[in-house]
Amino acid sequence: MSTLAPADRSRRLGLGGFGLPGIMARQDFFGQTAFVIAVQAILLLVAVSIDLARYFDQVTAAAGAVGTVGRMLLLAHYLGLRIVDMVTRLLPIAVFVGVLLFELWSVLTRRRAIHWVAGRHPLRVLFPTLAVGLMFGALQYPLDVAWRPAAVLRQASERLGAYGERYDRERIRKDVWFVADDRVVHADVRYGPPAELIDVDLFLLDGDGRIREAIRAARARPTELAQVWRFERSTRWSRDPERPAAMRVETGAIERLVRIPLHPLAVTYLGLPAKYVPDDDLRTMVASGSGMLIGAEHRVWLEVRRADALLPPAMALVAAMVSLFAGAGRPSLAVMIGCVSAGYAVHVATRVFVAAGELERLDPFAAAWTPVLVAFAAVPVLAAIGALRRWRA
Repeated sequence: MSTLAPADRSRRLGLGGFGLPGIMARQDFFGQTAFVIAVQAILLLVAVSIDLARYFDQVTAAAGAVGTVGRMLLLAHYLGLRIVDMVTRLLPIAVFVGVLLFELWSVLTRRRAIHWVAGRHPLRVLFPTLAVGLMFGALQYPLDVAWRPAAVLRQASERLGAYGERYDRERIRKDVWFVADDRVVHADVRYGPPAELIDVDLFLLDGDGRIREAIRAARARPTELAQVWRFERSTRWSRDPERPAAMRVETGAIERLVRIPLHPLAVTYLGLPAKYVPDDDLRTMVASGSGMLIGAEHRVWLEVRRADALLPPAMALVAAMVSLFAGAGRPSLAVMIGCVSAGYAVHVATRVFVAAGELERLDPFAAAWTPVLVAFAAVPVLAAIGALRRWRA
């Protein structure tokens, strides 16, 4: 028979107080991780099934006459790219649902009741939960910053699936207008890289919004200076100061350097949402200060990518804390619905705040970070409420 006192036995098992994580903490960590992976796999299975129902024929047809093996390899390649995109979008909600389901499973199997009776403080669950959240947050960051943009651009370049249809970068885009400050540009666009404007018209406006100068060129190419373009075979019209109603014409210029507040990368990624632009290029575009094609969406997503790295730990902690309202006995349906609603509220709030930032209703920092910071701030509030209720349902 053991001669350890109950308090000594609790310390040996890592049950009481707030000492180093013990056996139960490791069980929580591995259990929550397994539940998160299972939830993510189920969500992926549903999402992939929906995607293949629409694009299976298109993807297999893109393989051409390479046989069944070639088609299956292309399909596997496509699914790998799609899964990267899907995991990026679904990981935070999978973390919340996985942690919540594990904690509710602990309630229903009486595991939590045993732990609490043995002297384990309810808040000890935060240690393994935070570790799980940080682990998946470390995965979320490269997904947002590098892997998802690369996967989407690969689908676009290979013309696979929805992104291949929507963001084909090989074709020439016709009749595009750019407007910034006192300059208006109309051209056909070759995305590149390097980007190129074809049959380009540049209009310079005066303070009253009237055209004071116009330049037409066969094409325009970027130079080493981000906002200076080289116009080739151009013709220039300018207002004659002596006769305001007349225009002077200059022809025959083989090349003409023209300043346009248009970054070449903005042309390369024209029509591509900012969330799919590689991080280095997105930073370069925003830092350039160019007014054409670079707006609030790009500034918001620079912040969102950083904030998203902390979204999985925030979701995990919220899930663990709301699960404590279930107590150690069988929770009511109302409590379970309330637990699920908490995670859904954070998920919806992140989308709403990002949309508000893209529409310039919120500062980029506020749009990206407010839902995450509010979720973290809710953790001690929920803990205080749980303590006042003495951790019972």
